[in-house]
Amino acid sequence: MSEKAQRYPALMDGHDGAYGIAFPDLPGCTAMGFTVEEAIVNAEDAMQDWVEEMENEGLHISPPSPPHSVDVPDDCWLTSVQRP
Repeated sequence: MSEKAQRYPALMDGHDGAYGIAFPDLPGCTAMGFTVEEAIVNAEDAMQDWVEEMENEGLHISPPSPPHSVDVPDDCWLTSVQRP
């Protein structure tokens, strides 16, 4: 990975007590939390685990998509999470 930190677009949905995050560029990488902040922290951990697993399997990790290219469903909002 380059010296520059990468931020991956993330789709968040939910309400107080139940938030979820999914990464369009990282299939199957998801996280949840009781608060927005907890969901983001959990998403960072999930991303780190996901990246490590892909690297261990010798699989390619896509670079982050530009945020403007992400299709955001009506019940979600777009955020980003830094790759650890």
